[in-house]
Parts: sequence; structure tokens; C-alpha cells
Amino acid sequence: MRLFVASLFFVIVSAFAQVLPETEGMEGVSRGDGTFLTASPTYVWDRPSGSDGIHSASELFSPEKLGTRLLLNRFSVTPSWEVLKPGIWLSTGNEIGDMIYQDLLYDKKESNRTPLLEGGFRSPNFHGFYATARYFQVDHYSSGMFRERLNMVGSREFSWFGENLPFFSTLYAGLGYEQENLNASILAGQEYLWILGESGRWIPIEYSPRIVGDLQWGSLRSQLVYEKAEFQNKKKKESGSRSEVSGFVQYECGKLCEKGIFEAGGGVAFRVTDSEGSVNLALEDDFVIWPFFEFRFRPEKHFTAALSLGANEKDWLVQDSLEFYFAPGLDTDILVGVGSRVGSRLNPLAEDFEIWGKDTISLAPSSGYFQMHRIYMDVSEKINAVSLGAHLTGWIEEGAETFDTLSTSGSKSAPYRTGNVSRLEPWIYAFSGELRAAFHLGKLFSFETRGGIEKIEGPEKRFEVNPAEGFVSFLAKWNFNEYLLVSQSVNYRSDARWNLRSSDPLVIKGDWFWNISLEQNFPNYGLSLSGTLLHIIGNDFLEVPGGGIDRTRFFCSIRKFF
Repeated sequence: MRLFVASLFFVIVSAFAQVLPETEGMEGVSRGDGTFLTASPTYVWDRPSGSDGIHSASELFSPEKLGTRLLLNRFSVTPSWEVLKPGIWLSTGNEIGDMIYQDLLYDKKESNRTPLLEGGFRSPNFHGFYATARYFQVDHYSSGMFRERLNMVGSREFSWFGENLPFFSTLYAGLGYEQENLNASILAGQEYLWILGESGRWIPIEYSPRIVGDLQWGSLRSQLVYEKAEFQNKKKKESGSRSEVSGFVQYECGKLCEKGIFEAGGGVAFRVTDSEGSVNLALEDDFVIWPFFEFRFRPEKHFTAALSLGANEKDWLVQDSLEFYFAPGLDTDILVGVGSRVGSRLNPLAEDFEIWGKDTISLAPSSGYFQMHRIYMDVSEKINAVSLGAHLTGWIEEGAETFDTLSTSGSKSAPYRTGNVSRLEPWIYAFSGELRAAFHLGKLFSFETRGGIEKIEGPEKRFEVNPAEGFVSFLAKWNFNEYLLVSQSVNYRSDARWNLRSSDPLVIKGDWFWNISLEQNFPNYGLSLSGTLLHIIGNDFLEVPGGGIDRTRFFCSIRKFF
């Protein structure tokens, strides 16, 4: 069953994993399904096709997300501090029409949207030990709200390189040890980061230092992080700092439970902070501790029941699912499932308050709870070289988290709001459907297409975001003896709409977009060259109020694998 579910997930997402994104966590710029609205590399409103509830997927807590960066109230893969595979790599790119590297070539600076820059290495293991270092930043989207952000930090030097105030600029180095049942690493570095608050304002944070220790020993996984965060608002002459220690310990019943029908695991996650001066983010009691437990019951391969629950003195969260797997034919697979998510908060580890002078925004509902219930079915069929599939989802939700906007200010492109997180009391219900088809000519060529619709109904229709109601995507891939790989996708998403961040809703008009990637491999030398063009057709437009503009850009990479 586990193998089937994993394979099914791979089939569903593989069509969108072939066009390379700028960096980890930015797959939304190349995916063709669901709704992905990008404000910056550090903020994406992500809701893949078949999602349940009205929320961004990164807002939802699950034990599987532990170890992922928590920015305000979202688990963000960017910027990632994951240790990469052994090798040396260098990446660069630029928005089309921009003069590349003019910071280095000219004294008189013109309007500049400097590129992606990345370089790093991880050494081969020596008696299990290795060293690694990485520098990376993405300047795309940085021209949006540039003046407002410049006023906050008072200088163009809020990054490791360039003058664009990129939304993240990261440098770290460290050591690690790796063997069959043990993987440990410690990384330390300095980072410049911008977080989009619920108010609509960007929050500049300099982490100096940031230290991350990871340990995986058999079924035991743990992480310990220390961050010294510097906040500043030069325009208001405010500054402050916050020291934070966070981490988790998690036990997963792995190989010990493979032959059993019952699996159990659990752990505890925590955050402890100490603030001085004016800071923009705060926990209610300067700490949060979250113990959690996981259970899985699988009496035979066709049936799986899973339960995850956690609670502390303020919050509680329960998630459960039942799945039934059928194989009526040799090449036919059917998965039917039901699931629920009930709790006092979407993410119990998130910040409790966002603070701007005398204005304090509560980021957690003051009372009540939400409940979301889902039923879904996935069918797949393979006929020789053709694969067909369909996915259906229906869900209902009550008490959904929303933002109670009291007032708005700022400009149309840079709106701000006051208010608090609250709940939508009426029931919201939705139905979504998806069809997919693929043709594979051995390893040489494949073509995949996918389309879907979703309709959300209920007494309340002004959510934070009304997601796209329809999408269609086409992906073609060529594989020439594993030496040359060519992938291109053409995608369309219908309109989406932001409702609560400004006095007038911001409509993100539906549009087509085309992406293409080429990868040249030299297996005998462990060398790989790749290049990607993103957003080749379609209009340049703002996808998130107060965010940056999505533009056509090119980037390339060279990697030497050890």
C-alpha cells in the first residue's frame, strides 16, 4: 500500500517536476496545476490540485514538515539549508532585457534586476566525514515594493551581493558525518531575509548567526536551531533583536514495524524566544512546546487507517484518514479515501502576533475550532504505452481561519491592513475533478497532459484567496540516451482573486505560460549542464498584493558530481 501511494504521488507530480525552478521550493513557477501565487521566493500562496480547505498548503502543520523553515506562519522550502549531494555547482541567470552583471561593469547604475546567483560544494565522504558550503540568492521579484523596503533598511547593502535587496541572500558552511544508519550535520552562516506579514508589510530580518544541527539515527530524527534575528525599521527609527532556540525530536517506527500491522511514532517540537527592543513577530509566552503522536493501522495491503494528534495548553490538532486500495485489473488501480482535520489552529508552531508600532495583529483565532472533512478517489489505467487517470475530491469546512480586516491603507500595489485572524462560521463546501493522460515511447519521448476544475460554494465567498477554478497543462519530454534531456511545458490557469488585503479585490487574470529546460549530461565525467527559460509567454503581472512581478527569465547551472 505504501509503495502504491508513493507511486501514485510520483505520477501526479512528475509532470511538473521536469522543468527546473530557480531553487528548491520554487516549483510553483513551473507547475501547471492548482493555484500558485508568488510574491517572492520566500512567499508563495500554494494550493495544489485536489487540495482540501481554503488555505495555502504551507500553512497546514503535519509532522512530515518538521525540519522545513517556518517563516511567520508558513513552512517554506526557500531558502533551504538542506545538505545537497556531493559535488560542486554554480548557477546564474537574469530576467530577459536586463543587463547582466552591470553592478560589476559600470559605475553608473541603471535600473537593475540582477539574477539568480548560487555557488557551493559538498566534498566526497572521507571515512564518513564531509564538508560543505553554499551561497545563494534570487533577485527575481525584488523590484516590487523596492522603495518601501529600502526605506525600512536604509541601505542597499542588505544582502551578500548586489543592490537589489533580494528577498533572501544566504551563506552557510558546515561539516557532516554519514554512514548507513547515521547522518549528522552542523551548519552555520549569515542570512538576509524578507518575510511577508499578514499586514501586507515586508519584514526585514538579518540572521547573524544562524546555526542548524541535524541528526538522523535509525528511526530517530532530530534538529536543533539557534537564530539571532535582527529587526529594523529605519523609517520609524526602530530596531530590535530576538534570540530563538527551536527544534524537534521525532521517532518513526520504520524497519521495526515493516512486518507488523500497527505502526506508532511521535515526538515533540519546540520554540523558545528572547526579544529586546522593537521586533515585529512574537510568541504569546515567548515559547511553544508541541508534543504529537502518530499511528497507522494496516491489517492488509488494501486498507490503511492513519491518525496524527497533538496538543498543548493552548492548541490541539487531530488529523485522520482511511484509505482503500483496489486492483480490479492487472493494469488498473483504484484508491478511495476519507480524511478529516480538526483543531484549534492550522499551525500551532506559528507566530502569535505581528507588531507594528502601536498596532498588534493577532495571528491566532481567539476561540472556537475548525473542522474539515474530505472524500477522494483516484483511478489509473495503463493500456500499453498510454496511461490514463482521474481524480475526484469533495470537501466541507467549518470555522475556517480567515482575516478580519478592520482597515486598509497604502497604494493599490502596496496595500496594508489592520485586523486579526478570525473564523468563518458557515460551512464551505467544494468539489474538484481532474483528468490526466500520458504517452510514453520508451525512454526516448513522453507526452503528458492534465486538466482540472474546482468549484467552491457556501454562504461566504470572500476568502483570503479565491483559487483558480480551472487549469490545463501539457508537458513534452525528450531523453536522448540519458545525455541530452529536453522538457517543455505549456500551462494555463484561470482567474484567482485576493479579497482581504485591500479595499478592492485584486484579480489575477488567467493566462498561459510556457517553460523549457535543457540538460546536457556527461556521465563519464560526472558533469551536468542545464538551462531553463521560465514564463516565456504571458503577461508580466503582480500575483500577490505587495509582492514582486513575475517576469520572463533565464538561468543556467553547471554541476560536477563526485
